[in-house]
Amino acid sequence: MTTMTVTDALADLTLLEKRIDSARSHLSNNTLIAVVEVGKVPTGFRSRDEHATQARASLQRVDDLIARRRAIKRAIVLSNAATMVTVAGQEMTVAEAIEMKHFIAYLESVLATMQLAHSQTRKEYEVARVRVKERLDKLAMEVLGKNASADKYQSLADSFLAREGVELLDPTNIAEQIERRQNFVEEFKSTVDRVLSISNARTTIEVPD
Repeated sequence: MTTMTVTDALADLTLLEKRIDSARSHLSNNTLIAVVEVGKVPTGFRSRDEHATQARASLQRVDDLIARRRAIKRAIVLSNAATMVTVAGQEMTVAEAIEMKHFIAYLESVLATMQLAHSQTRKEYEVARVRVKERLDKLAMEVLGKNASADKYQSLADSFLAREGVELLDPTNIAEQIERRQNFVEEFKSTVDRVLSISNARTTIEVPD
């Protein structure tokens, strides 16, 4: 067994991908299978035995590289599923943190919708309040006149607003929800890569030789 950090394993995966691609390209040009005249030798080879030996060796090299990559990838996947990290105040596995990097777009979409709804509704509420106040002042002028006392105006206002006032219904406390979600998204996006890098550098895995 070979012990390595996840960081080194990820670097090996990148290198193996290049080697697999290179080895795969060598399987063409009469390497594996060729058409020849009876009794002749494939182009580029000194004998049929050489062709057979190289064909088997080339195919085995690709298979070995793929098996190596699969073994390393499997070890990383198992490690990611078991290794815990803390990102933006939430404890999760490395695998969950990696998935959250993609999933965060959904949270941002919901957050944007909430922010727009909050902004638009607050504006509608303020406009509605102004209109109600204008109607109230008009009524006060008609009923009480210019020199009405503060007490009489307040009494009229209380009665009027109880019947025709406007309310802002906010059962989820949307401003608080927005702040909490925005803080998480911002902190997660700004720290997740650093947290994963530190974890990968510290976490070791074992890969079959």
